[in-house]
Amino acid sequence: MPDVILKNVPGMAAAAPVAVLQASTLTEQAFKSEYVTGSRPCVIKGAVSHWPALRKWRDRDYLKRICGRQPVPFWPHENHVTKERIAPGVTSIPFAEAIDRLHDAGREAVAAIACHPGTTAMSADLSGFSFFTEGELGFSYPPFRFFIFRNAGSTWHYHSFDETLMCQVAGSKRVGLLQVDNPHHQALFRIFLEEEDYYDDPAAFDGLANENLQWFSAELDEGDALYIPPLWWHGVIATSDGIGVTTPVCWRSPPHVIAESLKKMAAGNFHLNGLFNTAQFRQLLETARKLGVERELEIAWQRGVADQQISLMDEHGAKVAQTTWPPI
Repeated sequence: MPDVILKNVPGMAAAAPVAVLQASTLTEQAFKSEYVTGSRPCVIKGAVSHWPALRKWRDRDYLKRICGRQPVPFWPHENHVTKERIAPGVTSIPFAEAIDRLHDAGREAVAAIACHPGTTAMSADLSGFSFFTEGELGFSYPPFRFFIFRNAGSTWHYHSFDETLMCQVAGSKRVGLLQVDNPHHQALFRIFLEEEDYYDDPAAFDGLANENLQWFSAELDEGDALYIPPLWWHGVIATSDGIGVTTPVCWRSPPHVIAESLKKMAAGNFHLNGLFNTAQFRQLLETARKLGVERELEIAWQRGVADQQISLMDEHGAKVAQTTWPPI
């Protein structure tokens, strides 16, 4: 199985493990106060072991029956971030065909498909968490989505906004993590998001290998979840053979996290990046106004547009002109 996403990053050799908690003893108050409030990642063992999905999604005929006609993007390679790497070979095909391709591809195949909520019945097989009740709708991501893969990972990236529980429904994964807010963000941003050449060439990190960066790692088995706060770099590899399924569950960050993030973005500590639709950005703008950081959002947005790291799309998926503020 491919492992270059983590192997080629020098800091992963001595990465510290994140905290490991047990869902059976974790309270919502402890999860929020000790991890979400402080933006600290953690693995929660058994977080989704009660989900019907763990049993039902092993049956490809079941998945094909409930959402086989749904068109999904299919990548015949790992989930990259740069257009040059993600675009080749990607196609939109019916979910049933994508599932068959994954199952029939063979041991060495690398492939992934992504399913988003709204047109899939898979969400009926989710069953919440014992340590967390439903949060507010996020700014960048839907409440849940699905990644189905075979020997495929996701290259290093971060989320500008929204909290994430990466829920492992089938298969196992290893995840590397690093806080975005560090003295070498500009160099890491170039290596991870702009060039992505580390995927082939470990020498991309020359000059950073011995820097004092605090790298972390996490191991996920079936039924576990990894809490990933916003503004944490993360790279993911599969560590089990066969079909794997991951369901990210996302919600809006606490107000103080949003405000502090926007202040640091405006100060140039790190980039605002990602894809927003007009409805999501309207919510973000309204929240920034309430928190007194609208000017910080404007600065971060304009810098992101200038660097071509963010895009705004309308409800039909067409790019929206970004020449004035606010851009909606």
